[in-house]
Amino acid sequence: MFVPIPVLIAIGVAFLILLLWALRSSRGRDPLMGGGQAPHYRPAPVVQKVSLAAPVALPPEVEAQVRALLAAGRKIEAIKLARDVTHLGLKDSKDLVESME
Repeated sequence: MFVPIPVLIAIGVAFLILLLWALRSSRGRDPLMGGGQAPHYRPAPVVQKVSLAAPVALPPEVEAQVRALLAAGRKIEAIKLARDVTHLGLKDSKDLVESME
């Protein structure tokens, strides 16, 4: 009896796929690779940022420069100047300059 070669190849490939599938399912699953039980993680504690520092005031000459920059429409430069002088973060410096507007 004659069996065409493409049919033999298809049967061989199907056999290999079934064999690999059987070997893979017999192994233990790694939870980090998506199988088995999901790892148990504790949620990170929520920490609220509380500022206990007193409000920061700019020195009078720097405050005059910041107000001049704001009047000229150069808000970003005013924030940079206030940030350099006070050593505050970007958001705090921005809030300080916006409170002066």
